[in-house]
Amino acid sequence: MATLVVDHHLKDFDSWFDTFTANPPPQFGQWSVARGIDDPNRVHVIGVIDESEVDAVKEHLNSEQMQKVFVEVNEGSTRPIEFIWFEDVTP
Repeated sequence: MATLVVDHHLKDFDSWFDTFTANPPPQFGQWSVARGIDDPNRVHVIGVIDESEVDAVKEHLNSEQMQKVFVEVNEGSTRPIEFIWFEDVTP
């Protein structure tokens, strides 16, 4: 499995959430949104994805539609969006 964490530092959570719900993650994988307790404008979108679907998620993120969304989201952020990919490690 692979995990994608999208780190957002927002100016306004409610505005971002409207954009997020209008442009949801892909239909495959398991996705969740975590909001900061001490900073409710700090948000992580977390996707747990089968390794065979990583390329499809990257294509989705690089699509023209999503690139426009990210420009809009970055305008409403205090820092640029950060995409962090993780792979499972067996101890």
